[in-house]
Amino acid sequence: MRSLSEHLLAGFVPAVYRRRAPERDTGGTRSGARYADAVRAERWLGRLAHHLVRTDRERHDLAWWQLGHELSRTARTVALVLATAVVVALADWSVGLLLVPLPAGELLLQGALMGPAAGLGFGAVYAMADRSGGAAAFEPTRVRLTLRASHAGLGRRSLRTFFARLGQGLIGGTVMGIGCACALTLQRALAAGTPLAHPDVVLGTLINMLVFVLIFGPAAGLVFGLMAALEAPVDVSTAATPVSLLASNRATAGRQFLVLAVALTLAIAFGGYLVVAMLRTVMGPLNWGVQDSLFIGTVCGLGGAAAYVLAFTAWGQWIVLARVWLPLAGRLPADPAAFLDDAYRRGVLRQTGAVYQFRHERLQHHLGRAYRGTHPDFTPAAFGPASPDGRPGDGRPATGPPAVGRPVAGGPVAGAPGAGAPVAGNPVAGDGENG
Repeated sequence: MRSLSEHLLAGFVPAVYRRRAPERDTGGTRSGARYADAVRAERWLGRLAHHLVRTDRERHDLAWWQLGHELSRTARTVALVLATAVVVALADWSVGLLLVPLPAGELLLQGALMGPAAGLGFGAVYAMADRSGGAAAFEPTRVRLTLRASHAGLGRRSLRTFFARLGQGLIGGTVMGIGCACALTLQRALAAGTPLAHPDVVLGTLINMLVFVLIFGPAAGLVFGLMAALEAPVDVSTAATPVSLLASNRATAGRQFLVLAVALTLAIAFGGYLVVAMLRTVMGPLNWGVQDSLFIGTVCGLGGAAAYVLAFTAWGQWIVLARVWLPLAGRLPADPAAFLDDAYRRGVLRQTGAVYQFRHERLQHHLGRAYRGTHPDFTPAAFGPASPDGRPGDGRPATGPPAVGRPVAGGPVAGAPGAGAPVAGNPVAGDGENG
């Protein structure tokens, strides 16, 4: 009987994915099947079934916002560092074309260096948030427009979230400030041929580090903390379909981008101007004008908002991990949402609110075993004995391996009180030498 059941299960996916004549929709046009290749469909479905049992316990809910978590934490962090580096570099190039009169080569070099520096900062924050909160930290959310304690979900939880993200933002901003100062030094050294070991270059780099850390750290911590406190988890059980939840979360991410872009731009532009003004009373003239504040604030506002959406929202991680990284690695089709919806229409999956489930638990187990059988590097999951209440064990495998730098002020000019002292000169943005 068991062999007959396995035989029927083995033939189910090839049967539902067999090639058929195109059907006409209500408009009279023919709609071809997008995923008619049964071999690839079975491999992708097997991967998804395997994904449900290779985490802490066996699950049945296939949620689109959790697909990227089949990757290791290291792989997720690397993917998001690259994604945030790209969007910050694009913001630097775009704003630089409007505000910075630099040659194209120097502008490209500036963005290519500043992007990775910002990416490391966002990667540090993401790694801390992911390790402290796990997958639950990046579930679909909605944005509240008030912090009044009378609203549900606010109070101590929001304060804890605010201070946690505030601390993470301070650390991420510090990493970003240090990285941007080093990138600025390297950019000038490559463009002007300045030796990196020159005392003025070293002094200028240290001053830039201090200024950027004092600007980026508090601004990132405050804005990210407020945004995290304003977010509220969505009750996924009330969502009509996975596709509708994905669409609503995309709209939420768009609103978050707009709010963050404005908040970060203002915080860094005005905060940077005030920080430099205070430092001038101690360190002397610094080369930082209104145009510098506008340039750096706009770049950080646009790039930082886009990076936040990609790294710290469910929709952003869906884009980076499930729509880009996993398809490029051959682990998922190019459009996972369309593939899951197609599998649902073919009867392989069913919808339960905002998540998918396999049509039958035995089908899920069969596809998972078949996938692991073709990949000898995977060890089949072995669960511990059932608990007294009849539930499965702790879900952990019993055996097998675990799955040229001038300071912000510019350079010294003739008549300066000291050779290494930053004094007023051309604005950073006008020279293209900024963060």
